[in-house]
Amino acid sequence: MKVHQFSLYWNLRNATARHLSCCLALAAFAGFLCSCASNGYQKGDVAAASMQRAATEVQAEQRALDGTIAALGELMNASEGDLSVPFKRYSASLDRLIAAAHRTEATGKTMELKSAAYVEQWDRQLQSIDYQHIRDLSEARRSEVTNRVDAINRRYKESQEVVQPLISYFEDIRKALSTDLTPAGLQSLKEIVQNANTNVAKVQGALDALSTELTDSSAKMSSIAYHAQEQK
Repeated sequence: MKVHQFSLYWNLRNATARHLSCCLALAAFAGFLCSCASNGYQKGDVAAASMQRAATEVQAEQRALDGTIAALGELMNASEGDLSVPFKRYSASLDRLIAAAHRTEATGKTMELKSAAYVEQWDRQLQSIDYQHIRDLSEARRSEVTNRVDAINRRYKESQEVVQPLISYFEDIRKALSTDLTPAGLQSLKEIVQNANTNVAKVQGALDALSTELTDSSAKMSSIAYHAQEQK
């Protein structure tokens, strides 16, 4: 009887050990698959998401720019009453524009880093492809995506380089009026404000094109966006 019990105990112990080994092996394999997935197309999804966030920030910057030029126009057209009221609205709008520009710049840097990580992973993955024809096709796609990413990063920086001087322009107007907030002071800046309107229109056109390009490129780089487009 004791021999039988010992044999049963031993068999159960061996079965438990085998089951535990299988579970550990499956867990390790699942971890390996997750690691591969996170280092593969998911980096493209992360880069695509960063582009979409950048597009959102660019659009927010556009709205802040519209708000600033509108508030400035309201101030310049004020013919009576307390000029400090529209001036404060203009000043607050300008502060929002400055904050939006800072967010847009920071988001652009993040986008550049995420896109670079995706391209670097693609380069490493190419080394593991054995068949030359498949490698050539993947290299061609990699070059296409890299060129698009480089172009977007370049246009993004260029757009912010023209936004900053415009903000400085608005700040100088605020400084001048903070000292000479009078009808004559407003009149002296009429031509300056007209130039600001012209420059804003040009910058808005560039930002609008950039936002569209970011959204389009995000959809092309994202596996989720790709499948969503196929279902339409």
